[in-house]
Amino acid sequence: MRSIISGRAIARGRGVPGLAAVAGLALLASAALTGRAAAQGAEIRVSLDEKRLAYVSASGDTILSAPIAIGRGGLWELNGKVYDFRTPRGTRTVLAKNEDPDWIPPDWHYYERSVQRGLEPVQLKDGDRIQLSDNTVIEVRDKVVGRRVWIYDGREWRHSQFNPISQGFDIVGDGKLFIPPLDSPQRRVPNALGPFKLVLGDGYLIHGTHDYNENSIGLAASHGCIRMANADVEQLYEIVPVGTPVRIY
Repeated sequence: MRSIISGRAIARGRGVPGLAAVAGLALLASAALTGRAAAQGAEIRVSLDEKRLAYVSASGDTILSAPIAIGRGGLWELNGKVYDFRTPRGTRTVLAKNEDPDWIPPDWHYYERSVQRGLEPVQLKDGDRIQLSDNTVIEVRDKVVGRRVWIYDGREWRHSQFNPISQGFDIVGDGKLFIPPLDSPQRRVPNALGPFKLVLGDGYLIHGTHDYNENSIGLAASHGCIRMANADVEQLYEIVPVGTPVRIY
């Protein structure tokens, strides 16, 4: 197996002796190998049985190999709709790559959370104002979901300032889980995908891990995406060009 030294790893000084002296050479070697691999028709191979990903050149050289987490499997039905949490077999393509990506959860994430927490899911839309029993109001203003509080100033009740709700948190009140609009900032979850993602289409990604799921590598634990340790997905991100075939078997 060939070993790649990540350019970002070099820049960050991850335990490689004499980094200052070898950085330029290593970066050139990595870039050259990447170019050759792409020109020779390299592909990503994902073994679901072995829970392992390999980036392999057309000549059969393994450029990178790493353990992964895959879809946990099974079908889940709610409100007449069936969700499949298996990683699908077949051939896909790396359609795009992103650094420091936010996760935009699909609706099933909120439905699953509502079942887990015993809450009623409620889909929000722009312009909604929902009065809650704790004297707060959930409001969607220009796609931003926020809260207002009713305050009594001694003469009348009035609303406090509109405060956007922090990203990455469930919006809960009166036994309901409120689902932000798809294009709302509150729909974006930072850090959930780790530092990098490779887009495979139809909602499927190759991505890194968050602190809460870093121990999932080697398991059937995701909702269908291919999950890698952050150090491994960093190397893959740097050496795999957009357009690379991904064979999942």
